Amino acid sequence: MVGPMDEPKSRAESQAQTRERLLDAARESFARRGLRGASITDIARSAGFTKGAVYANFAGKEDLFLAVLDRHINDSVATDDEQPRNATAAFDPDWGLLALEALLYVVREKPELREQFAARYRRIDEANTADGDRTASTDQAVAWSALGEGLMLRHLIDPDHVDHARIERIFIALFGRTPDMGLTPTSSRSFVDHGATVVHRNTAEQTTAFTEGSPTPS
Repeated sequence: MVGPMDEPKSRAESQAQTRERLLDAARESFARRGLRGASITDIARSAGFTKGAVYANFAGKEDLFLAVLDRHINDSVATDDEQPRNATAAFDPDWGLLALEALLYVVREKPELREQFAARYRRIDEANTADGDRTASTDQAVAWSALGEGLMLRHLIDPDHVDHARIERIFIALFGRTPDMGLTPTSSRSFVDHGATVVHRNTAEQTTAFTEGSPTPS
């Protein structure tokens, strides 16, 4: 008798599984070797497929990278029930390095991809934008994300000086909130770990404005 676990996969299910395996392999390869160093051949081999499987699902390496980035953002945004994480837990240096490399690659060599990357940044900003004064809230969302990215880079260069405790104190001084708390009560938590932002839901109180009156650490 054939049980539910033994039922053959449909073509769509098989294709979806292939795509996920390719994305897993690509994420590991991009993080280890960078966007330029990773190759379609190595990604396919790592996933257990030929290059044909990659090109059957993606237009090329850049399209594959964008898909990896999209999945990472989607998974992060969807973690409504995940427990809050501090800056240390949310930080992924592999993604930080890859994001920096990808941005430099797009600006220097592939300006035609700039809009696609910008759209993903805007999506993060939108997730962190509260209702009400949309302009002011978007300004804060952009500042929140950009601050996280800058501190991420400083941490990679000088982790002892720009450690996670200092990062949290800086966020408290400017926003009255730590990175794991999120910018607004209805928007996503946000801390950089892939060149855009890691996102988690939060139900805490509304953030203080980005002003001189923001609370400072004792």
